[in-house]
Amino acid sequence: MKRPSLPILILIAGLLVSGVILVRVLPRGTARALTSAHAEPSVRAPAVTGAFYPSDPQQLLGEVRSYLDRADVQTAAGELVALIVPHAGYVYSAPVAAYAYRLLQGRSYDTVAVIGPSHRVPVDGVALSDADEWQSPLGRVPIDRDASTTIANSYPKARVIDAAHEREHSIEVQLPFLQTVLSDFALLPLLMTDFSDANCTSLARALADLAQKRRLLLIASSDMSHYPSYDDAVRVDRETLKAIETMDAGEVAATTRRLMAQGVPGLVTALCGEGPVETVLLAARLLGADRVEVLKYANSGDVPAGSKDGVVGYCAVAIYRTRPLADTELNAAQQRRLLDLARSTIEEYVRTGRRLDVAETDPALLRPAAAFVTLKGGGQLRGCIGSLEPSQPLAETVRDRAIMAATRDPRFPPVRAQELPDLDLEISVLSPMRRVTTPDEIDISKHGVVVRSNGRSGVFLPQVAEETGWSRDELLSHLCREKAGLSADAWKRGAALYVFTVQAFSSPAPGAHSHVGNSPGT
Repeated sequence: MKRPSLPILILIAGLLVSGVILVRVLPRGTARALTSAHAEPSVRAPAVTGAFYPSDPQQLLGEVRSYLDRADVQTAAGELVALIVPHAGYVYSAPVAAYAYRLLQGRSYDTVAVIGPSHRVPVDGVALSDADEWQSPLGRVPIDRDASTTIANSYPKARVIDAAHEREHSIEVQLPFLQTVLSDFALLPLLMTDFSDANCTSLARALADLAQKRRLLLIASSDMSHYPSYDDAVRVDRETLKAIETMDAGEVAATTRRLMAQGVPGLVTALCGEGPVETVLLAARLLGADRVEVLKYANSGDVPAGSKDGVVGYCAVAIYRTRPLADTELNAAQQRRLLDLARSTIEEYVRTGRRLDVAETDPALLRPAAAFVTLKGGGQLRGCIGSLEPSQPLAETVRDRAIMAATRDPRFPPVRAQELPDLDLEISVLSPMRRVTTPDEIDISKHGVVVRSNGRSGVFLPQVAEETGWSRDELLSHLCREKAGLSADAWKRGAALYVFTVQAFSSPAPGAHSHVGNSPGT
């Protein structure tokens, strides 16, 4: 999505406005596997109390409650999946953060995963904490060590790096707010400086898997533009927020690159926690989130203590799932709309090389969703390309995969114009993926299956089992060997397995009758 690591070149422009930015080499031995629970609870002590926020418990609690009381925000319809909050000194950013935390009042979560940028210690992958509890002036918060272990097992580059957490403020400053609005929760603190697509996507997948087993809230800790003038900050941050509202992590990365290339005076970063923000957007989409709401924006120049020169921007953002996961079936009209879109897209692209614009207003077709497009000619497979993760609105996913199935399937030459009248077309819309802990959970009569191991992956749609007549074990062995390039028995030796369901519907070649509904498919 962006540069492979956080540019830890931000100059110190005020301890409380954005935090101290120091670089030091990770001491040998600080990156290690998560240990078993300690005989006596190990506690991560607060590092910035008295500087970023008050150290006196009563004063701190009073200030947090005051910020929350002044945050005029309405609870939106839908399930709250994630938040984006700032992490500067409270005098600057807490009035903004309160808009997000106000939404948590009356809600409950088993675990709150806070993903923040590591400002002091470079992190290759993701830094977990080996502490049993984190301390703030308001008391201790237990660490969800089971969740930490699950993340480490799902993503090998997630490991304990206590040195990264020791003096870091981006997660610590969230604790007093969380302790005030939630009565009982465990914390999962995660730090990163590698903002690459691979790192963000891998962590997002691990978090989405984790959410299948507990009530999980995702929080990205990030400030916005650093050190431009007030007016430039407002402009830059407005563009970044527009990108965030698309829920497209790639768009966020592209926008920050474009903004940084503009040579804005004083601008050293457009989004200091870009990796955490992109990770949370990716994970939220995997969990079915479909709406972003910007609750509040301000910058350090908006408070009496702040200057209009060299400001830092702050935002509070909520991410919701407005449709129940089970309420994703497309009706007959919506299916026909997607089939018509796919066919017209292929015809236009094959004949002219032009990709059609998507002019769609139906919310069901604008929700993020993964899908496959399958083409057949004369009853034989002619192309099949799809996506496994909901990185685009469904209509755009179908349009783009239709083009790819017709022109970029490496098994076949591109479709020619003379073949268009004879093409059968099928669309398979995927449910969110769910990781299974044992093959016994897989029902090949209804489940598609994904296998992942050592950077390799493969997928079979549910239709494959019916067409081949394979047993479950045979299907998994073929999947590992033929689709993922793994040994046939990799599914027996620790490879990660995921399942999903599909809603498949088809359109025969022009002149025949389409089958609209849940078909066995191709």
